[in-house]
Amino acid sequence: MQKLLISALAVAGLTLTGCNDEEKNALSEQVKKQTQTIEQLNAQVNTLQRQVLDLAENQAIQVEPEVLFQKSAVISPTKGTDDTSINKVKFDITMLKTNSDWLTALLLNEVIASFNMEGQPKIENKQQLIERLEKDMAETLKEAREYEIIAAETRVGMEYLGQRENLASFTLHYYSYSGGAHGMYSTHFVNVDLDKKAVIRLDDVFTKAQQNKVKALLWEIYQNESRGDNGERQEPFTAKADFYLSDNFYFSQDSIVFVYPPYALGPYAEGEKELRLSLYDDEVKALLTPAFKFLGKNYVE
Repeated sequence: MQKLLISALAVAGLTLTGCNDEEKNALSEQVKKQTQTIEQLNAQVNTLQRQVLDLAENQAIQVEPEVLFQKSAVISPTKGTDDTSINKVKFDITMLKTNSDWLTALLLNEVIASFNMEGQPKIENKQQLIERLEKDMAETLKEAREYEIIAAETRVGMEYLGQRENLASFTLHYYSYSGGAHGMYSTHFVNVDLDKKAVIRLDDVFTKAQQNKVKALLWEIYQNESRGDNGERQEPFTAKADFYLSDNFYFSQDSIVFVYPPYALGPYAEGEKELRLSLYDDEVKALLTPAFKFLGKNYVE
């Protein structure tokens, strides 16, 4: 582009020497317009290059595991067994590192948020998270030895599910065990708007004014799915007064799926429960915020 501009100016300069003032002025004006056009083209090229880079970054998410904290310690010596799953306190906190710095930082913030608890100093960064985990493990080990707990474990893992248009989905898997018949687990979905570089929250998909309607639809689905061994309808595990609209959700190919942890809608043995709102349903489409109307449009039969 610079060579083009220099050449244009040089030719114009040679031409000006052999022309009268009127022609010189006309040529000068022409050169000025050509210069402006070239500058505009340069700006457009730069803009397009940035857009191509952003698009490539969003369309090719690459991930690799990053261990944030991984330690284990023996509670007490074990005799007569080779089972390494008992008599230990284990912490294993792993997230995903991506090929995009902002996305990695966003995912880290989601991990940090899961460890921020009321009544404790707020964790602001990775180093503070590691320090909190060191402290938690020391306290857990002390309690396990004091109360003779056979094992204790805290585990967090992350998985990349995939991408559709500007939406990318990840999961955070939580598991904890501190003695007893079984541990507790849950899956938290992290939906990311790649254009806005932000986590998609429930309020982004359904306004607060519409969320009672969403809850009513989910309750109806939950009631219809509450069946006995022979398929007969029965009273749901959770009463209507205790039923809530989960803020944990993900987008499937044709639905918005709300996820509930064990015990929320059923016994532990039934695991996590999912309630689906079909995007084929006109009533559901009407409840979506303008930013997510495209979900309904994509699934017209």
